[in-house]
Amino acid sequence: MKNYIYILSLLMLAGMAACSQKLDTTIKIENIDIKKGNQQSSDKKLAVLTEGKEKKETIWLKEKALYQFEAVADEFEYTVFIFADDEKSRLNEAPSDSANKGEQLYTGHYSMYLAEKDSTVAYKQGVLEQKGELTFSSSAVQAYPLILGENTIIAVIDSESHPKFYFINDGEIKEVQQNESILPIVGTKVKAINQKFIQTAHLVDGEDWIYTTWGFDKESMILFKHDETLVEGQEGEKWYKLWSEKSEYFFPFLNIELTSEVLEKAKQGIPLGSPYPIGTSISNIKKSDPHYFDEGIDVDGIPYVLYPEITYYFEEATGIVNAVSIPGERLKTTLTNVKKMFGTPDQEMKKNEGELAVYLAENYSIEILTDKDGKVERMYLRKK
Repeated sequence: MKNYIYILSLLMLAGMAACSQKLDTTIKIENIDIKKGNQQSSDKKLAVLTEGKEKKETIWLKEKALYQFEAVADEFEYTVFIFADDEKSRLNEAPSDSANKGEQLYTGHYSMYLAEKDSTVAYKQGVLEQKGELTFSSSAVQAYPLILGENTIIAVIDSESHPKFYFINDGEIKEVQQNESILPIVGTKVKAINQKFIQTAHLVDGEDWIYTTWGFDKESMILFKHDETLVEGQEGEKWYKLWSEKSEYFFPFLNIELTSEVLEKAKQGIPLGSPYPIGTSISNIKKSDPHYFDEGIDVDGIPYVLYPEITYYFEEATGIVNAVSIPGERLKTTLTNVKKMFGTPDQEMKKNEGELAVYLAENYSIEILTDKDGKVERMYLRKK
């Protein structure tokens, strides 16, 4: 009898094990099916939404469109066309801020067409239709792509110098919203900076200049004001000349937070806002980042290489960097705030119309130059 019970127990355990194995196999199969479903769903994601949209052949648009350029978004590559069925051209009869006398103007109710790269068909987008009639000048580029990371922002500037921005999302071109309105820009140039920001330049009251830096939040599709600097009169005009003529140049903007770690890093010769410590060869810096703005010798006879956000000074004989400086726009702070964080300077003196405060950091020194109002104009790190 005991043997019978023992044999029966073994049979039941074997059956339970088989059921358990079958259940486990079923779960695995279901998981595989779920993964396949997710993959299929991903594969079905359309590069361009086509339903209910007017279409045109891309080979035709390449001949007829006023603008065309490449764009990327959501890991897809695109071609964007700007075209108007009712486009008319004429010569400008009177000079204005946006066009010279005698140049060709193109006017019409323009639309954007979106095509996956190398596709034979492009689909009409509705984003420009509410803008009404638009005018573009033959002497200026008024529509172009701005690369921000792995995505493209499309800038369109109307004849009144008002920029609008567009973004490809889920197979359609949509207008980017802004948390603050943008002033009319000078000319038609908008700059992408470090693949993270957009910068615009504005002339106010005919004499003062504003440089505004914008960030872009992809999830909300909102362009938000990150920083703004007012530069008065001729100084602002000088900056704009540099800004407009050099593609690699941008106006320095708030992107550094002043912390107590600055002094500790300075003791190691590590400057604020730069990956290159004091003692680096200037030739290595230029090789690593060839987009410097200028190089030469300053009024004190010291050779330098100027980037928009930092200047490197070096020994002429060896090419070794022995000092750097960063513009105050990257800090947007005052000497009063610096003193609260760093304490009393080791040296303090009048310099031009402002002050010079010096903090010693072992083999190095931090020099902070201010304007007459105490705002930090420039910060230096030097080897003693």
